[in-house]
Amino acid sequence: MTGATGKRLDESKKINQSLSALGNVIKALTEKTNRVHIPFRDSKLTRLLEDSLGGNCKTTMIAMVSPASESYNESHQTLKFATRAKKIKNEAKINEDVDQRTLLRKYQIELKKLKSELEAKTKSMGGMPNQDVARIEAEKLQAEADKNAAINALEIRSHEFLQA
Repeated sequence: MTGATGKRLDESKKINQSLSALGNVIKALTEKTNRVHIPFRDSKLTRLLEDSLGGNCKTTMIAMVSPASESYNESHQTLKFATRAKKIKNEAKINEDVDQRTLLRKYQIELKKLKSELEAKTKSMGGMPNQDVARIEAEKLQAEADKNAAINALEIRSHEFLQA
């Protein structure tokens, strides 16, 4: 027992509840079975750490322990907690904002893919049925129109930026 009373006792209870919720989240993230629900909403602490623990980033946790013999039990529990937290595996990826250049790149890749698909089908079939040719041509035209629209929008925004 710490001997805390009043506001300090209430504060201690909330800290312990948050740490317990954090332990539950870490347990859910490190279990071998694929859990659909991770209880991030159980406390403010886990809500704040949601992106760091289960999101698209790399996170470092620091565990503080004491060499004092009277803190042995608490240090041991801290090390067990840190061992569980260490087992969390995230795959961080570079976030890409969807801007005009990104769309342009996407449409260029799609256009190349459609062209290669058209060539492959034409070669493999020795000529394609008119419906397939028409469909692929329509997709090609749509991709080119989207590309041109993205280029135009980019040019307009660049012009507006230069004027500002």
